[in-house]
Amino acid sequence: MAKIEWVEQRLENWARWSAERADGALGFPRASAFTRAPGAPRHAESRNSIPVNGLDAATTERAVQALRFVKGSLHAVVIQHYIHDLDGATLGQRMGGIGPRRAYQLVEEAHFELAKWFAVHRGLAQMGTMDWRATGTAP
Repeated sequence: MAKIEWVEQRLENWARWSAERADGALGFPRASAFTRAPGAPRHAESRNSIPVNGLDAATTERAVQALRFVKGSLHAVVIQHYIHDLDGATLGQRMGGIGPRRAYQLVEEAHFELAKWFAVHRGLAQMGTMDWRATGTAP
């Protein structure tokens, strides 16, 4: 199983949106690129250059919250990896001492579950016959 690119893009957008909400920025950058501290998370830099689609981010928020009911560990993985910007090794430690490879497998599993959620919520009757991993395209 591999990451699904369109799900990855949605999660990156959602992470920027979440960071902006936490900052109280209301969708606008709080600092310019040259005033930000070195070593700031990747989302801090991209917030100033890529506009965030709030509607898509809010929908992704609902999908991420729904992971709690599918498999709580997938919800935790998404939060840790995208919101807290953890790499595989640190993510694995936070997830109970699993290895980095298993941590990234959980991220990929979360991608697949989120793709299914988006498909169901878009009313795709044929979702069971489509292989989201193979197509890599949004439903």
